[in-house]
Amino acid sequence: MGQAIVKEKQQNNKLIKGMIIGGVIGGFLTLFDRNTRSAVATKAVDIKDSSKNVIMHVKENPGEVKEQLLEQVNQATDTLKQTIQEAKNLAERINRDVIKEAKEISHEAVSFAEDTKEEYLDIQSNVKDTSSKLTESTKKNAVTS
Repeated sequence: MGQAIVKEKQQNNKLIKGMIIGGVIGGFLTLFDRNTRSAVATKAVDIKDSSKNVIMHVKENPGEVKEQLLEQVNQATDTLKQTIQEAKNLAERINRDVIKEAKEISHEAVSFAEDTKEEYLDIQSNVKDTSSKLTESTKKNAVTS
């Protein structure tokens, strides 16, 4: 079992290495096209320039950048707190409504059971009366015969 795991890890490593090598080779092959080389060079310059601008801004205004980051973190935290509170409120409302509905259904079920019990007792009483009458009628008919 241990050898199987080692073998599987080796195969996974080979797969990852093959994917990386294939990506690098594919990237180099695409650079043979003049338009692709030009687009890659332009993007690289844009990334370099924007990185320089960000780094310069941080160096020149570290306090301002810190304040901006803190403000963004605070806003994200506030939004998260608000979302959590809304989720709690929703859960409470759902629980409250479900419990209320369950109580109503339970009350209706008890009421229905009581009504059904009364009807059953009435039917049972009628069956006994009818049975008694039939028994008496049968006895009368047997005596007169």
